[in-house]
Amino acid sequence: MDIVKKVFPILGVIITIILTVTFRTIPKGKTWENYNILYVKTDTMPANTQNILRDCGIMEYVSIENQRVPIMLSRNSIEETMLKLNLSSAENRYLYDRQNYFYDSKGEYTLFYVPDSYEKQLDQAVQSLTKAGAQAGIDSTLSYMWLIPIVVLALALILTAFSKNKLFFFVTAILPCVYIFCNAFYASAISVIILLLALFMFSNIINRKGALNKIIAGNVFVIAAVIISIIAAFSVSLVSGIFYLILIAGTMCSVLAAQNLNQLRNSKYEFKPVMIRSAKRVSIYGGKTNVILPVVLVSALVIFAYFILGSFHIGGTKNKDNLLLPGKTSVADTKLPLMEDYFRWNWNVRIAPYKSLNDNGEYDENHVVFPEFVEEDGIISQRNLTMYYNQSFKQEVYDNIEQLDFYSIEAVIKQQGTDFLAGYTKAASYNVSLFSIIMMIMCFCMLLFIYFSAIIGKGGKR
Repeated sequence: MDIVKKVFPILGVIITIILTVTFRTIPKGKTWENYNILYVKTDTMPANTQNILRDCGIMEYVSIENQRVPIMLSRNSIEETMLKLNLSSAENRYLYDRQNYFYDSKGEYTLFYVPDSYEKQLDQAVQSLTKAGAQAGIDSTLSYMWLIPIVVLALALILTAFSKNKLFFFVTAILPCVYIFCNAFYASAISVIILLLALFMFSNIINRKGALNKIIAGNVFVIAAVIISIIAAFSVSLVSGIFYLILIAGTMCSVLAAQNLNQLRNSKYEFKPVMIRSAKRVSIYGGKTNVILPVVLVSALVIFAYFILGSFHIGGTKNKDNLLLPGKTSVADTKLPLMEDYFRWNWNVRIAPYKSLNDNGEYDENHVVFPEFVEEDGIISQRNLTMYYNQSFKQEVYDNIEQLDFYSIEAVIKQQGTDFLAGYTKAASYNVSLFSIIMMIMCFCMLLFIYFSAIIGKGGKR
């Protein structure tokens, strides 16, 4: 039983590290869901660009070269024949407008839509294209925000130096540092800063009587801050929130592991000192309130400053050319057709052979009736068929996108959702939700409350 108590905490710490590292989440600014844009300046693009992409391991991508007419028609049908005859007519303008998705706003760069599954190969592709004389880049994948985990790591080292029980704090601070390196988000950083502060407090009184009671019952603001930090972690994403809970569970295991390590170290000495004063009579800040809390607040302020700079796009994306590329916007650009345009074009192709040429003022563009001849028992008879441009028709066309025998731009647009509006936009930076911003502010306010309560109260007591 004693072995289980010693092994279980270590196993919990190891499992937490493995899960956190395996399912790490790196901040990204995305122009398109599930796709990255590789852009190549047209007048520098090598003739063997497709071969270069294949050599880099990119086997699937959507480009203007692999586009065809995006509709499924029976071979030699009347619909197919009329489409070929009227290919340059105004009714088929969609086929030409859709080509705008493959160029930047000035038409200087050719675009390739590469699935996220090939994200690791994109950097190699850019390097290979550059060596071939092309000017190329990736749309909006953000560089890893190193400053966030570095600030947290620096804070952890400073707190270790001031901790009364350095070994205990060092061991318990490992998991929060691993977490922030694997979840380098603004709100996650503030959450981890609060957790480190709580661990620092606990490390200073861990070996004293009533330590746990003082942390839980004697520091309302600290407990509230930890709870808010959990909510802040969830404000980043559901995954980040879940792993923050796993982090807290793993940290509890590391607390037990640190205690076991401390007991093992003390067992080697015949003399074992006993703390005379209880936890109530010592400072949870190790008598360094005027140093520790300002350092914690400054760390949070650095994260905020980094967030503000990022909001003004002062931070590196891989789109070093600052191009205006097709992407999701709040106002649609008429040059970039949407799914509704695709539905309407499909409708026009389907009903073209059956539209009345007589303009009698009663033509309904959403409804057509046409005769069909069928043979039954050797007798040919005529019947009327009716087609409607309605939700059922749209759904049929929408579902058929997946059946197209090429990598179509329509499939890319489909994956953006029903509310997708396309326009030309700069490479997206990492977007922070309003909820996440509010939670960051609340976390910082809790740190301020802790600071003032410690200054006004007895936090500086030794």
